[in-house]
Amino acid sequence: MSGLVRDEVSSEMRARLISNRNGKLTVDQWKDMVTEPLTILLLLLAPLVIVMGPRLAAFSIRGWIIVLLVGTTLLSVPLIFRAWRYARAAIHFEKLYAGDHPSPAVLFWRPCVLYTDKGTEVRFTKRLAPVVALRPNHAYIVYYLRDSGQHVLLSLAPAEHPDAERWQPSPAFHERFARRTDR
Repeated sequence: MSGLVRDEVSSEMRARLISNRNGKLTVDQWKDMVTEPLTILLLLLAPLVIVMGPRLAAFSIRGWIIVLLVGTTLLSVPLIFRAWRYARAAIHFEKLYAGDHPSPAVLFWRPCVLYTDKGTEVRFTKRLAPVVALRPNHAYIVYYLRDSGQHVLLSLAPAEHPDAERWQPSPAFHERFARRTDR
C-alpha cells in the first residue's frame, strides 16, 4: 500500500510542494498567476487589430513606433502590478479532506472541493497544480493562495504519504506568512 501512496505524487507535484513549503511560489506558478489576464486581454484586442489592421498599414515608421510603445505599455502595466502582488502574496497551508464523492480527475474543469476537519467547504476555483485523482474521505496536505475571495490550489499530497513530513511548512514558511499577513 505504501508503494501505491508513494506513486500518487508526481515529480512535478513534489517540486511544487518543496517550493511551497518554504512559502514561495514556483517560477511556473508565479508566471501562470501573473500572465493569466494576458490571454483575455489579447482576445479582446484581436477584433481591434482586425478592424484597424488595414488602417495601420498607412502608418509611417513613427506611427508604428507609437503603436508598439502604447501596446507594450498596455500589456505590461497589468503584468507588473500582478507580479508585484503575487511576489508578496501569503501562501496558506491546511490539512483538508476529500468528500465522499470527489470530482473525478477527468472532469478537470470542475472546481476541486475539499473540507476542513470541521466540515467547512473549501472550493478551489483555480488550480496551479497538476490534476490529481482524490480518494474519497482521505486527508491531504494543501498549499493555496487566497485571491480576490477565491482559493487557488498550489499543491497537495496525501497526508499519510511517507514523504509528507518533508512537505510540512518550514520555519521560512512561517516567517514569510507572518510578514505577508501583517500588512
